Amino acid sequence: MKKIKNISVFGFILVSAMLISSCAKLNQVSPTAVQSTQLFKDSIGLSEAVTGMYSTLEVPEYYGAYYPMLADLNSDNGVSGGYNNTSLDEFGTYSVTSSNIFIQNTYVAIYKTIAAANAIIAGENTVKGASAAYLDNIKGQALTLRAMGHFDLLRAFGYHWDLNSPYGVPVITTVQSTNSIVPRSTVSATYASIIADLTQAATLLNGSSERNPNYVNPAIVNALLARVYLYEKDYTNAANYASLVINDGAYQLTDAGHYAAMYGNGAKNSTEFIFQLPFDFQNQSQYYATTYARPEAASTEVLFIANSDLQSFFEARSGDVRYNLMDTTNANGYLRTLKYSSDGKYKDNSALLIRIAEMYLIRAEARGRIQGLADLNTIRVNRGLSALTLADVPDNATYAQAVLDENRAEFNFEGHRYFDLARTGQVVNILQPLTSSGLSVSNSCFPIPLREINAANGTVVQNPGY
Repeated sequence: MKKIKNISVFGFILVSAMLISSCAKLNQVSPTAVQSTQLFKDSIGLSEAVTGMYSTLEVPEYYGAYYPMLADLNSDNGVSGGYNNTSLDEFGTYSVTSSNIFIQNTYVAIYKTIAAANAIIAGENTVKGASAAYLDNIKGQALTLRAMGHFDLLRAFGYHWDLNSPYGVPVITTVQSTNSIVPRSTVSATYASIIADLTQAATLLNGSSERNPNYVNPAIVNALLARVYLYEKDYTNAANYASLVINDGAYQLTDAGHYAAMYGNGAKNSTEFIFQLPFDFQNQSQYYATTYARPEAASTEVLFIANSDLQSFFEARSGDVRYNLMDTTNANGYLRTLKYSSDGKYKDNSALLIRIAEMYLIRAEARGRIQGLADLNTIRVNRGLSALTLADVPDNATYAQAVLDENRAEFNFEGHRYFDLARTGQVVNILQPLTSSGLSVSNSCFPIPLREINAANGTVVQNPGY
């Protein structure tokens, strides 16, 4: 499927009908929206709706930059820039409030992706003249993005580390009316819905040889299942699905000599990329502007700056080529990532959602010290480090820390660190020394936006501590 950048008027009306809503109640259609059964008359309209669904991922508040960047800012990887933006600074001090505008915008943006997916799932079977294979493929893509949306909400706003917790997220699997209010599901029920969607998507997409990293395909579904199962602590399934992707044959790790070049040209062509969102001159991402701005930029021009703690971390890892993607000699005296510095003209840096390196690290963690060390060493050697022996990681705790460190080195400023700390129970231990704010387990996720709580009239409850 070719991505259509210039959506027709027909497609624009469709996307608008799905997205215009009073989002405070998780509404997903306007009261004046044309029903999907009237819009999906042919495969052209459905294809344009799919384009609109992917476009909801690319907004600045989601994978256009802010969702992954805020996760790194709310960790030991980042600090907020010199804008003196109160809402942004809350992330830098790990004291995000329920009235934070970034939280509100991200929460709504993710539910818009879910809304778009639900509209397609509800209406795609009304398309006349389309083959069953085509419709299965479309539904598989929509189910996958709906699952990813719910998972991204769960790890940002829910107690994703505790399967016994009632604090999951509102799970939306149907097109909503303007007055719909959906309560939070439990964490276990949220995971069950996510996995059910991905499992069904895997069945619908089974047999497809497509591996275009810009669109959902079987490898992307398997990679997401590996990630979700790791968070759920189902290590057997996490390892099995990671293996499916590693053994797929379409992906290969970049060696140490070519690692930095992987992020060049806006990070568009690499055998490491399993799932990425492409941008162009007309549809720019915010990665360059928010993390780099320009070579001589002052700190006041950059939103997401690297923490000196990240520099100290890399200085203790002699030979790690990933350190080369940190600017430690900035003339203005601050640190920043160089992962998104290569596209100053077009500002079309891709969003890197899943890379093959993650699959090796998922399998390394899931298999444990004895069986997983080989995968951990595969990453280390390809990034300029020496392989570890069992004597270097003599117990499970030391090994778990080695895996966590490797994830930090690999995915800094790609939106993993805060979620990794939360799922491994390390938020207080790691972040408390870096702030004067008192931290507790409640700081392991963000608050549900206050506007959503108020609009739900008590149906949606707030996270503890907020």
